[in-house]
Parts: sequence; structure tokens; C-alpha cells
Amino acid sequence: MNKKKFLAMLLTAAMALAVLAGCGSKETTAPAAPAESGASEAAAYKIALIQQHQTNAFQIAVTEAAEAKAAELGVELTILSADQDAATQITQIEQCVSEGFDAILFEPVDPDGLRDAAKAASDAGVVVINIVSSCTDWEDAGISAVSCGNNVKAGENEMQHVADLLGGKGNVAILTGPAASSDALDRLEGYENILANYPDMVQVVAPADCQWDTAKAQATVESWLSAYDLDAIVCENDGMAVGAGNAAGANSGIVITGLDGTPDGYEAIKDGRMAGTVAQDGGAMAANGLEAAVTLLDGGSLESNVLITDSVWIDASNVADYE
Repeated sequence: MNKKKFLAMLLTAAMALAVLAGCGSKETTAPAAPAESGASEAAAYKIALIQQHQTNAFQIAVTEAAEAKAAELGVELTILSADQDAATQITQIEQCVSEGFDAILFEPVDPDGLRDAAKAASDAGVVVINIVSSCTDWEDAGISAVSCGNNVKAGENEMQHVADLLGGKGNVAILTGPAASSDALDRLEGYENILANYPDMVQVVAPADCQWDTAKAQATVESWLSAYDLDAIVCENDGMAVGAGNAAGANSGIVITGLDGTPDGYEAIKDGRMAGTVAQDGGAMAANGLEAAVTLLDGGSLESNVLITDSVWIDASNVADYE
């Protein structure tokens, strides 16, 4: 047998063994993308994404984009929900560390309360990245990067459009997310920055924490409408704005706005329950966070450890462009 034939037989046998090994495995990773120049070769990375919750369109967009990006990168992705409970999220982080995950992406339920868990994970050698919102002093907690929108600017964008629509004066009410959430606090800061420029825009009732929830927002606004004469209801997410719009009804004359740019918000804009929303791309936040994690796991470095997605105002004039 000549040398070429012998080498060909060896190669054929090796390929057959590889196929048999693959058929016998119980691989749960997302399918690897076709090999490309410069693409990550580490298809076995285990990455966890721990969301605050999975109860609205924004969070569903985060989930779907993360799954798509994981398939593209060829990594194994486990998605968990903390159901708005910080203790649950701490336990989930600890479990992921003990199970040998290479990276953990999480959206902190409590920006202060999750720091120690993040630091412990980082000290254990896990790449930790915040998405959507960040822990307090996140770099000191060992968090490698934050992938989010600029919530202060997004809040300013939303409230400035409300001011324009009201001509700079009117009775305003605000619906917020959880008081412990950094993105809720930042959006409120943005609102207040703009309101400081408009003394004739008056908050006639204290901001109400509706936990990002549509039903809670609807119930709150129903009670407000019997007690206050409102010109605008400014909401920190689209889910609450939809609830406010449900309570007020279509074309109520009240300027109702949201933030996040979700399908339910777009539908409410089209049928007159909302005046507009500021779109923030939660899916891009998740995808960018995953890419950053893989870059770091591959031994690379990031140009910036703060990954910001843009925000844009959407109303009846341009909503068709974003559906």
C-alpha cells in the first residue's frame, strides 16, 4: 500500500470516529455558526443570562435576541428569571458559579443588593456583565462591562416630547418601575431634569411605583382619573403606558407616553391610547453583552466596557418604520 492511500485511510477512520462520538453525545449548546475568519473557536462556553423578569414585551425581546446571538456565536446559553426577587437572583448567580458557567450576564433586581454576589462570581473567575441596568459601583464589584441604554437621556427624551406636546404647561403624573431599580431611578432623573425647565408643568400627584406592570398601572390611573385633572401621564416603560392608555381610553386627550419601544406600545400608538414612546433596544443590549462576554473569554479586550444603545422618539408619524 502506498503512502497516499495509507494516509487517506487514516483520515477516513478519524472522521468516522468523530461522527460516531458526536452521535453519542447529549450536546445542549446552541448550534455553532459556520467557521469564519476571526470568529470565536470556543463553542463550549457556558453562559447564563439572568433577567429581572420575563413578563413584558421588552423582556421577551431580550430573551429572543440573546437566544439568536448565542446560536450565532455557538455558545451554550441558559436563561433564568429572578421574578423581581433579589434573593432569587443571588441564589441563581451562586448556582451558576457552582455549576461552572464561564460567564454570567444579569439585569440586577437590586443595584446595591447584587454587588456582593457579582463580586464573588468574578473572584471565582467568571466573566460577569450587567445588561439593561447596572449594579451600583459596578466596576468595583468585578463586573467587566455594562450593556445598556442611557436611561437618563432616554427619560429626558421622553419628557421633552411631553413638554413640547403640552406647550410647556399642564398637570403631569408619572408611573415608575421599582424604586430599587437603577434604570427606574435614572429615567426619573431624566424626567426631573426636563421638568426643572418648565415650572408650569406641575406634578399633581406623587409618582406611583407600578413595578413595570400593565394591570397595576391601569388600576392606578383609573383611580387617578376620578381624583385629578391630568394633561399627561408619563410612564417609565411601555407596559405601564399601555395600562394607562387602557384606563383613559383611545384619543382621551391625555398625553400618555412610554419608554422601551415594544410591540404593545406601538399598537397603542396606532390606536390612539398612547402619544408616543422612546425606543430602547433591549435585544441589542443582550446581544452586545453576549458578544462582549465571548470576546473576554477568548482573551480579547473591549474598546469600551460601557456599551450604549441609542434611544429614539416614536409616535404616529413614524411608528410604521419600527414595527
